[in-house]
Amino acid sequence: MKASVITMHRIYNYGSVLQTYATQKILEDMGITCEIIDYISPYRAKKPLFLEYPPKLEGKKLKKILYYAAKIPSFMLKDISFGGFIKKYIHLSEKQYITNDDILRSPPTADVYITGSDQVWNSKYNHGVDKSYYLNYAAPGAKKISFVSSFGKSELTNDEIKEIRPMLEEYAALSVREDSGVDILSDMGIKSVCLIDPTLQIDKKDWLSLSSKRLVKEKYLLLFLLYNEDNGASEYAVKIAKEKGLKIVKLSWELKKPKGVDQLFTHRKPQDFLSLFANADFIVTNSFHGVAFSINFNSQFVFVPRSEFNDRILSLLKKTGLTDRVVKTEEDLKAAYKPVEFRSVNAILEKERKNAGEYLSNALGRRT
Repeated sequence: MKASVITMHRIYNYGSVLQTYATQKILEDMGITCEIIDYISPYRAKKPLFLEYPPKLEGKKLKKILYYAAKIPSFMLKDISFGGFIKKYIHLSEKQYITNDDILRSPPTADVYITGSDQVWNSKYNHGVDKSYYLNYAAPGAKKISFVSSFGKSELTNDEIKEIRPMLEEYAALSVREDSGVDILSDMGIKSVCLIDPTLQIDKKDWLSLSSKRLVKEKYLLLFLLYNEDNGASEYAVKIAKEKGLKIVKLSWELKKPKGVDQLFTHRKPQDFLSLFANADFIVTNSFHGVAFSINFNSQFVFVPRSEFNDRILSLLKKTGLTDRVVKTEEDLKAAYKPVEFRSVNAILEKERKNAGEYLSNALGRRT
């Protein structure tokens, strides 16, 4: 059996690339030939991605030029870091597609078509409904399933619902990453199940086999923040590190070491991401996959919410009984000094892995 998977693998984001690898491995471990469609989307092609700039630079030509000049080395380093991993580990389609029309003109052939994980159905990230992620290119009558897909938000507009419902109704089986996703589909009259992210479906031993060697000799606290959206996270990290006698290590896209950080790791490959999470003595993050890998590696951590798109993280914390790891205030920070007892968490993970395996076997018609 051949499975054709569409997901977000061309984003400069550790979680996106690693969940792609995890989905591929899960399918291949079932004896299925897996091909990841090399779909980029018009808004994530290199040129428009490079030409993006902060709204505050609108109308400021000189500052915009300086911004692009400073962006060049970072852009190139990201391309090298992620491009190397994708080339080595991800089994891509021979054809590369930029737009939905590209796929419609020459669609991949497979026995089953799968919408993979990550925020594939997030219309804000996708600048509207991207029909590619709803498998509109699959042959009529072909089997379509979703594997831990995400809307990334708790509500859809009426226009979105009207547009996507007919496409979703063609799926033979649907699984999502958040409880809110189940609710969204239920409101459309469509059944689905909530499963853990593919990165959590793989045991930490498998991730360690992919990881770089230990990168920091001393005991350390890892600070990992998406889009450098802080919301007090850096301040909390300093207090925790001081209390526990830890060095502060930050993983980010910054080229200059921020104040309060002892060591900066910038533009690192996904294997280094795994190493930094696996060996950290404490983690402060606002990232979904930052939380997911903290849990999988049984690392002590806290989650500092971003201004949006927190549903998937809160859903995971609720599922694993770790809602006390959410830190919004100084009072919440007290939970950071109470270690997580991972025995019960690991038992939940094993149960959830079994649920995910059964869902996929049933959806693919490969149940033994």
